[in-house]
Amino acid sequence: MTQWEQLTGRVAPSPALLSDETGPRPAPKFVEWLMGLPDGWVTESPHDLTMNQQLTALGNGVLPAQARAALQRLICAHDVR
Repeated sequence: MTQWEQLTGRVAPSPALLSDETGPRPAPKFVEWLMGLPDGWVTESPHDLTMNQQLTALGNGVLPAQARAALQRLICAHDVR
């Protein structure tokens, strides 16, 4: 985690939300941070997403680095100069 903190310039949020009723759950802020998304990109949405909706959006999301790599490969594959 220390290396990712240095790369992102942000301290890692708490990884889990603890509850006696439901047990530990992943913290949306932590997932957002792990994905390298800007702070609040999903967790401070103007759409007032519930925690479950935030985790669903993050789980269905694509890491920016993966998207960039995929686009670069597509561009290179179709570059027929």
